[in-house]
Amino acid sequence: MEESYRYETIADRIMFWGETDPDTPAFIFWSPNGRYVLSRGGVFELASRFALRLTHQGVQPGDVVCVCIPNSPERVVVDFGVQLAGAVSMNGQILRSDCQDIIESMRKAKCKVLVIDPDETNQAWEMIRNHIHLVSEDPHMPTATSVGVPTLTNIAFCKTRKPDSVFIETLPQRTGRTTNKPIQNPTDVAYIFATSGTTGYSKLVQHTNKSLMLMSYRLTEATGLKDKHSKNLSIAPFGWIGGFPACYLFSGCPIVLIDDAAEAVADRLQYIWDVACKEDVTVCTLAPFQFMGILGRKDIWESSGKKLPMILTGGQPLHKEYLQTIGKLADCIFGLYASTEIGYAAGIAVSASNLGCYKDNMAGFLAPGVEAKIVDSKLASVGKETRGEILIRTETITSGYIEAPSKQTAILPEGWFRTDDVGYMDNEGCLIVEGRCSDAIMHGSYIIYPTWLEQKLAKCPGIKQNCFVPIPDKVLHHEICACVQLEEGVRLTKDDVINFVRGDIVDGVRSDMSVVPKYVLFFDTFPVTKTFKLDRKELARSAQLRLQLE
Repeated sequence: MEESYRYETIADRIMFWGETDPDTPAFIFWSPNGRYVLSRGGVFELASRFALRLTHQGVQPGDVVCVCIPNSPERVVVDFGVQLAGAVSMNGQILRSDCQDIIESMRKAKCKVLVIDPDETNQAWEMIRNHIHLVSEDPHMPTATSVGVPTLTNIAFCKTRKPDSVFIETLPQRTGRTTNKPIQNPTDVAYIFATSGTTGYSKLVQHTNKSLMLMSYRLTEATGLKDKHSKNLSIAPFGWIGGFPACYLFSGCPIVLIDDAAEAVADRLQYIWDVACKEDVTVCTLAPFQFMGILGRKDIWESSGKKLPMILTGGQPLHKEYLQTIGKLADCIFGLYASTEIGYAAGIAVSASNLGCYKDNMAGFLAPGVEAKIVDSKLASVGKETRGEILIRTETITSGYIEAPSKQTAILPEGWFRTDDVGYMDNEGCLIVEGRCSDAIMHGSYIIYPTWLEQKLAKCPGIKQNCFVPIPDKVLHHEICACVQLEEGVRLTKDDVINFVRGDIVDGVRSDMSVVPKYVLFFDTFPVTKTFKLDRKELARSAQLRLQLE
């Protein structure tokens, strides 16, 4: 097996494809403004020019650049430019209305540059600028300081708003050919991903060039996205591990994306399906709630008369309801078991030929080079068909969290990663994942840790105690339920609670990212364990029963 990818960096692959069939499409963007294509050569040229801007302002190999712009041609140019400069790209994610999440992440990562759209309608910039002092008047990359981020030296302005974006036109011209001398080594950190959980402060997960290239190889092998004649439609944000352009970097497969910097479409599900059909994509990567949403809208897919070869999904356990899409939306559903920390670890392709063998929560068979074991509470291995915590060992495991010492214990001395998932290995060697060991709420693509939400709601006048629990949902896997105890004599309604929570959520966040509870239930008392601790599981069962009776 060819394993040269183990010794290549992300920058090596950007350069390789830029010089191999340079006119071949690399990234295809759709928006109400039309279809925009970045060729392989165009990506390399523009990213090289952004890398030049960074290095001219003193960015050195290993420096961290936080990228806070949406999926767009500009995002590709910026992310790849950071790699060509030898720097580390960090995803800038804002989910808190006070933007302290991104400020704290930049501080922890010792961020040197922030890339952001300075458009006056960009709420992210309006919030962040209160924490930053611009020192110079450079229109493209002014020097800057920040009390919250002492290492910050520059802001790179990147106007993405369509149709008036001018960022690409402002990039400096190159003279001569980019050197082939490697700036990074395969074992150097290339990306810092923020976990998708809305915990108040995301965990920062580091990955090396080597681990990302190995992930890219495994995903390409599993999906068949092996050359320029196949296409992958991806809806995930570019800076998430699930939106990382793995197949392009490894095989040169074109990636189709929605330009989120353009005007939003009224019916996003309809738009996604239309783009997938118009582009004749080979693999369409969707969250389960997205393709279930499309399946439930016959007006979307019946009139098209088309069916996709494969829908790729992950992020939560698959249920048999999701497989109703086989034969209607796609010939095959490929379920991935993956995480930000370990990448793609297992998967299963379900089609009409093996649908009868599928059982709920199948994560699939381990990817080549991945090991798994199921352990009890003392971390001792258990046999097949026996439930326990799932441990994974793989070369793609994160090189570590940034400033999260309590999370470092998730990586055991022998290289095993504690997934915090509960499940078992069946007699055929298939991994079954039944949910989280902890109390996390799996809400669509997001993992919501309730402690942060509870701290927020505790500030609401009149609330004595609160607890957020998951309620089973066929589309999102879990809906959010706020269980509330009121102080004596206080009267609050469901709407009062929801409005209070909504006040701490960034306006304009997509509905699938929202942490606003769907349900609010009022209790006189909460159940407790024998040691007088809150019994979350019993409370969740009580909430579910009450909602079924209402």
